Amino acid sequence: MSFFAKLGSDSDSSSGSDSEESILSGDEGLAQDKKLAAQTQKKKGGAGNKASMFLRSDAEDSDEDSEDESDEDEEEMSDSEDERAARGNKFLMGASSDEESEEEEDKTVVLSARDKRFAEMEAAIHNIQNAVKNNDWVLASTELDKVFRFIQRHQLTLVASPIPAAGHIPPGFLEILVSLEGDVNKTISAEKSAAKKMAPAKAKALNGMKQTLKKKSKEFEGVLKTYNEDPAAYSAAYEAANAAPAAPKAVKKTQAATADGQASEDFMTIGKGGKTLNLTAEGVFKTLREIFEQRGRKNTDRAETIKILARLLEVSETTYQKIRVLLALVPARLDYSQNLTHIPHESWTACLTELDQLVALLLENPDYVVQETVAEYDDLVEREPQTVNGRTEKVTVAGSLISLLESLDNEFTKTLQHTDAHEKGSDYIERLKAEKPLYTLIAKAQALFERQATTDATARAVMRRLEHVYAKPDIIIDHFEEAVVKASSGLTSNVIPFDAKRSASGLIHELAVYIYGSDAPVLRARAILFHIFNHAMHGRYHQARDLLLMSHLQDTIQHADVTTQILYNRAIMQLGLAAFRLGFIPECQTILGEMFSTQRQKELLAQSVQRYNTQLSPEQELVEKRRLLPFHMHLNVELLEAAYLTSCMLVEVPLLASVDTEEQKRRVTSKTFKRLLDLADRQAFMGPPENTRDHIIKASKALQAGEWEKARDLILSIKIWTLLDNVADIKDILAKKIQEEGLRTYLFTYSSYYASLSLSHLATTFSLPTSTVTSIISRMIYTDELAASLDQIDGVVIFHRIDQSEVQRLAQTLAERTANLLEQNEKALDLKLGQQQGTGQDRDQRSGATGAGGAQGGEGGRGERRGRGGYRGRGGRGRGGFNSGLGGTMGRRVAAQ
Repeated sequence: MSFFAKLGSDSDSSSGSDSEESILSGDEGLAQDKKLAAQTQKKKGGAGNKASMFLRSDAEDSDEDSEDESDEDEEEMSDSEDERAARGNKFLMGASSDEESEEEEDKTVVLSARDKRFAEMEAAIHNIQNAVKNNDWVLASTELDKVFRFIQRHQLTLVASPIPAAGHIPPGFLEILVSLEGDVNKTISAEKSAAKKMAPAKAKALNGMKQTLKKKSKEFEGVLKTYNEDPAAYSAAYEAANAAPAAPKAVKKTQAATADGQASEDFMTIGKGGKTLNLTAEGVFKTLREIFEQRGRKNTDRAETIKILARLLEVSETTYQKIRVLLALVPARLDYSQNLTHIPHESWTACLTELDQLVALLLENPDYVVQETVAEYDDLVEREPQTVNGRTEKVTVAGSLISLLESLDNEFTKTLQHTDAHEKGSDYIERLKAEKPLYTLIAKAQALFERQATTDATARAVMRRLEHVYAKPDIIIDHFEEAVVKASSGLTSNVIPFDAKRSASGLIHELAVYIYGSDAPVLRARAILFHIFNHAMHGRYHQARDLLLMSHLQDTIQHADVTTQILYNRAIMQLGLAAFRLGFIPECQTILGEMFSTQRQKELLAQSVQRYNTQLSPEQELVEKRRLLPFHMHLNVELLEAAYLTSCMLVEVPLLASVDTEEQKRRVTSKTFKRLLDLADRQAFMGPPENTRDHIIKASKALQAGEWEKARDLILSIKIWTLLDNVADIKDILAKKIQEEGLRTYLFTYSSYYASLSLSHLATTFSLPTSTVTSIISRMIYTDELAASLDQIDGVVIFHRIDQSEVQRLAQTLAERTANLLEQNEKALDLKLGQQQGTGQDRDQRSGATGAGGAQGGEGGRGERRGRGGYRGRGGRGRGGFNSGLGGTMGRRVAAQ
C-alpha cells in the first residue's frame, strides 16, 4: 500500500505509523505532516484527525490537538463574511482585545546565533538517528557532515571557561560519534554475512562514514576518552561550563536579533579538538608549538594566529621568549599575503616595528644569536647563556633574520606597486615615507650581521641598502644617513662606518666596493650596474663608461637573470642620457639606438607590461607585474626619446644631405628616425607641433632646408628639457651643435653649386667664429666627406668636382660589395671559433681598418673604400661610437627580457 493510501485509510495501525515516521524525518517531515493533516481534515472531517495522529511525534500531541481545533474554528469562520471583515480590521487603529490576543500569538522567540547553531546540530543528530533506523546511510552521511561543520565553527567561537578544553565539546556530539561508530561497524559486519548486497550508493556512503568516523575518533581521542569514562560527569561539567543565560523574552518577528557573546580577551583556542592556548608567560613555548603544528594546514585562520602571537609577545618576560615569539610573529604577518597581492600597509608597518624590535633585542643581548643552522634543542624549555670554564656559551635560536629582512623589503615594493601614484590622495607618498625607517632597520641589521661575522648575510644587507639609495638624489640619501646615525648610536661598523658627513657618492662607492669583494657573482654584477647608474645620473659619463667596459657585462648580460637584465637596461639608458647632457651626441645615439629600435622601452625597463603580438597567460602576466618597478623608480621614457631623436637629427640630417644616394642609404643607421621623416614627407600639410616628437621632426625638416635658427628654436622650446639638471647649459650645447650641423648640412647640400665660398660669409650666416668654421671644414676634408681645399690666404674654401665614369662607378660598387662580403665571412669565422667580434688587431690587419677594435663608426668594423684607399667606419668616420671600441658592441647588447 502506498504512503498516500495509508493516509486515506480509516483502519490504521501502529506499524503503519512507524513506517511513515521513518520516511519523513526532522523539520521537513513535521512540516509535511501538518500540511497533509490539514488537507485530510477538509476532505474527511473527523477521519482527518485520526490520520494526523500517525504523523506527529509524542512530544507534539498536545500542540497539534490545539492546532487542529483552531483549524476547524477557522474553517467555520471562513463561511461568514462578517467574520472576514472583522479579521481585516485588525490592521486598523483601535482593534479589539481579541485581535490583540491574536497578535500576541504571532510573537516568537528569536535565538542567538550560538543557540541557532546548537539547534541545527540537534536537528542533524535527530536526522542521523532516524536515518540509521531506516538504513538510509546516504542521508546519515550528509547530516554527519553538517555536524562536523558545526563543531568546527563552534571551536572558533568558544568563550572563556575555567574548566579543561574537554568541557567545550558538546556531549551530544560525542554521543553520536560513539553510537554511530557502533552502528556502522555492526551494519558492515551484517552486510558481509548477508546474501543480498546493499545498494551501491548506500554502500559507498557507509564505507565513507567508516573512514570519517575513524579519523574523527583519532582527532578527538582525548575528549572521547574522558567522555567514555563517565558520560554523566562529562555532561554535568559541560553544563556547568556553558550555563545558558535566562531565556530571552518574546519579541515580534520583525524586531531585534541577538548577537553572539564576544570571546574573552585573555583566552583563545585554535585548531581542532578544542585545544586550549595558555596565554601566559609559563605557556608561551607550548602555545608556540601548537601554532607551529597548525601552520600550513587547511582552514587555518591566519588572522587569529597573528592575534594570538601578538598576545604572546605582550606576556613574554624573558629575552629568549621574546626572540622566539618575534621569530614566529614576523613570518606570520608576512605569510598573511599568501592569497593577496600584498599585505595591508598597517600590517606591514606592524611587521617593520616587530622586526626592528627583534634586531634591537639581539643587539642589546649579544649572547643570543639567530642562525639558520643550529644544534637540536628542546623548544619547550627556557634557555639562557651558560658560563663554562669562564667562557659564556651563546644561545643559538633557529631562524633566518636576513630572509625576514628581504621579505619585508619585498613586501614594501609590492605595496608601492599596487598603490596608484596618480591619485589625488597621498597614499603613495605616505607609503613612501616608510622607506626611511626601513633603510635604518637594514643598516642596523647590517651592523648585527657584521658583529656575528656572517659574511653572506652582511653582503645581502649591504646590497639591500645599496638598492634603496643608488637612484635617489643626494639630499634624500643624506636624510637617510642622518636617520641611520641617529638610530644607531653606540653601534660601530667597520664595513661602512656610520658617518653623516660622508657624501652621497662616497656612500654609493663604499657600498659597491664592498659588494665587489663578495663571493656572489650576481651581487657583484648588480652592484656594478648600480654604481654605473649612479655615476651616469650625476653626469660622470666617462667613469660610468669605463666601469661598464671593464666589467664586460655587455658580453654576458644575455645569460643573466631577468632582474639583472632590467638593471642593465636602466644603466644603459642613464648612460646615454649622461652622454647627451655633456654634448656627446654620436655616443648618445649609439647607446640609445638599440632600445628605441625595439618599440618596447617601457617593458624592457620594467615600467609596464606590454602585449604586442604575444598573448600572456594569467600566470605569465602575474610574473611580469611582480617585476615592475615602483613609480618613483621609473625613468622618463619621453625624455629619453627626446634625447635620442635629437641626437639622430644632429647625426643623420647631415648624412641625408649627401648627394650620393647609395651612400646615403647605407650610412643612415637609425631606421626609426628615417621612418618618422618619411611619414612627415608624405603629409601634405603639417600643423603646429603638438608633442616632443613633432618638435624634433619639424626641426629636422627646417635643418634640411638650411633654416638652422628655426630648428634651434623648435628644439629649445621642448618643455621636457626642464626635467634635466643644468638645463641652461644643456640648451647652450644644443644650440651650438645645431649651428655646427647646420653648417655641415649646408655644405653637403649646396657644395655642388659653388666653386668657392668665403669662410667669413659662412661664419656670419651660421653665427659661428671663423676659427670654428675653418675647423669644421678641415675635419670634413680630412675624412673625405667634402671634396675641397682651403685657401688660408684668401679665406675661402674651394670645391673640387670629381666626375666618375660609368666604369669607375661600377668598379667602386664592386669593391664595396667585395669588402662587405669579406667582412661577413670573417664574422662567421669568428663566431665559429668563439672569438669576440671587432676587437682584435688581427682584424685591423686583415681588413685594413683604421679604427681601434673595428671601424670607428657606429657599426664597429664595417667600412667602404674611398678615393684615398683604406676602410672607414660606417656612419660617422670616427664619430659614431666610443673611441675605445664600445661603439659596435653597446648598441647590440641591450638586454631583452
